[in-house]
Amino acid sequence: MTIEQNELEIKNNPHQSITWGQPIPLSPILAPDCPYPVEALPSIVRKAVVDYQQYGQQPLPLIACSALANMSLSCQSLANVARDNYLISPVSLYFLIASGSGTRKTAADNVFSKAARHWETLVRKRREPEVLSALTQHQVWQMEKDSLFSQIKRATYTGEDSDYAKEMLDELIHQEPEIPLQPTLYFEDATQEALAIHLAQGWPSASLWSDEAGIIIGSHSMQGNPTRFVALLNRLWDGKTFTAHRKTTQGFTIENRRLTLNLMMQPLILQQLTKQASGISRQSGFLARCLMAYPANSMGNRFYQEPPASLHSLTYYDQRVTACLNQSEQLTHQGCIQLPLLKMSMAAKQQWILFFNAVEAGLKPQGQWVDVVDFASKAAENTVRLAALFHLFEGRHGDISVEHTENAIEIINWHLQEARRIMPTETVSLQFSDALKLMDWFIEKNISTTSLRTIQQLSPLRDKIKRDLAVELLVEHNQIRIVKSGSKTMVEVNPRAFKV
Repeated sequence: MTIEQNELEIKNNPHQSITWGQPIPLSPILAPDCPYPVEALPSIVRKAVVDYQQYGQQPLPLIACSALANMSLSCQSLANVARDNYLISPVSLYFLIASGSGTRKTAADNVFSKAARHWETLVRKRREPEVLSALTQHQVWQMEKDSLFSQIKRATYTGEDSDYAKEMLDELIHQEPEIPLQPTLYFEDATQEALAIHLAQGWPSASLWSDEAGIIIGSHSMQGNPTRFVALLNRLWDGKTFTAHRKTTQGFTIENRRLTLNLMMQPLILQQLTKQASGISRQSGFLARCLMAYPANSMGNRFYQEPPASLHSLTYYDQRVTACLNQSEQLTHQGCIQLPLLKMSMAAKQQWILFFNAVEAGLKPQGQWVDVVDFASKAAENTVRLAALFHLFEGRHGDISVEHTENAIEIINWHLQEARRIMPTETVSLQFSDALKLMDWFIEKNISTTSLRTIQQLSPLRDKIKRDLAVELLVEHNQIRIVKSGSKTMVEVNPRAFKV
């Protein structure tokens, strides 16, 4: 509603109520989301997702993303995928869900991560005696090394011959016992430092999960050096080497590692990320690597029902997760090396090229993807990654099929539409930014009533068009209202806005 329309309504309704409602948070109103293409999921995954959704009643995209994230985790160390002879990438996927509290994401994650967590526990327990034995051998080796160092040091002071000790030391250094790795698949609310060190020194295939990504984003390490965390996540998605240089201790290199990401954050935090200039911002390229979803809230319609006696579809899903993880059990400190290279069949490649070109055409001025150029630029790569995961999860051999490629295209296209729906255009983003500036000015100056002229003269918005657009947005969100005082048009600020 424009300022002129507000004035007309006041004139026609002079006895309007002076009570205030709750101010609405300043964020763009989203269009309804499109139905999730559940039929495009592999049959084992689709049946598990649909069957569980009937009981758990979470939004379908939330459950599907959880199932696909665990698929990515279980398969990411099994192969790389090629788009052509030069464009080769990991098959790992990043998921970012925008949703408020109470959506039962944790429950869905627990169901679809059950098999992987069980596998992790069994392998760790089975390897424990071997690890303890290796640790003992390593302690003995360390003592022998320290003893030889002491002999060489003593000989340096006494003038004795140390050649024999040096030869022994040189031989011993090449005999360091290797301690078997214990798998750690899930990091939840981990800091950048913890994640980086583990990936460099521990199990080379892992995942980062959080039901409240604000904890990760607000962590000390993120606040101290957010750009570094973003660089780490981007490098891991790309499958490139990341070297960490440290002031106080020895640096380390992360190479041949794989990471799956599945984060949920409050919509307000996501909105803040799209506006900030550094760290996990839209400009960093991190968000564009993620498959995003902002499912409609189902709260208020999730009435209790008894759980089914059994969900055979989930059992089959769990069996496939376990089978894929079993193939990764031989991973060592060297990481995910010499992985098989998956390629698309000729028919699959043709379909992928059609999708690639269609997305590219949508980047033209007035094109359908012009507002999400960053996300669109990663869509084709995410498509071939997802198709490769379908291929691996179903235990297929040979090249990636056209069926898997077409299904992956359908799902990635849905996520691309979600990104366009969620991400505000530059114009809308600037309008909301101006409205926030004006509201911050009201609060900072403790202004409860003022005039439009005063706003234009003293507020951060001196331009009349910007001022009017900001005022209209604030009225729509019940942050302020327009009132007539004689011949003057005044602005009143919602008292509750000062408490937000």
